[in-house]
Amino acid sequence: HRTGSTRWVLKRTLLLVMSCDSVPPQPIPNAPAGPSAAMVLQRQDQIMRQQDASLDQLSQSVKNLKGMGRQIHDELNLQSGLLDDLERGVEHTQSTLTSQQSRMRRLLKKSRDRWLYCAIVLLVIILGVVIYFLLQ
Repeated sequence: HRTGSTRWVLKRTLLLVMSCDSVPPQPIPNAPAGPSAAMVLQRQDQIMRQQDASLDQLSQSVKNLKGMGRQIHDELNLQSGLLDDLERGVEHTQSTLTSQQSRMRRLLKKSRDRWLYCAIVLLVIILGVVIYFLLQ
């Protein structure tokens, strides 16, 4: 998974970070005053194991974040598609509504004109009847 040099850099970085918070090693009872080479190696091995565990946890967290990022990306793509579909539907409905309103205005104008023609014909008939009765 990780290359040797990357692992080394990550361990050293983590060691620097942990050294700020870490507790100094506890002396072993009945041990000589200075640390022996074996104790130093043992402590370094312990630190490296702690760093490995911390790096594994960090790696898992990064994987989890990557998975969440992918899910968010997929959801955003889905929502974007749905919004595009909705926008197309609204535009189509708007154009249909505009067309129907135009047809309605023409129909109302024609029906008003028809009523006027009907009123004119009716008045001419009434005028004809009145003239007929007046001439008799």
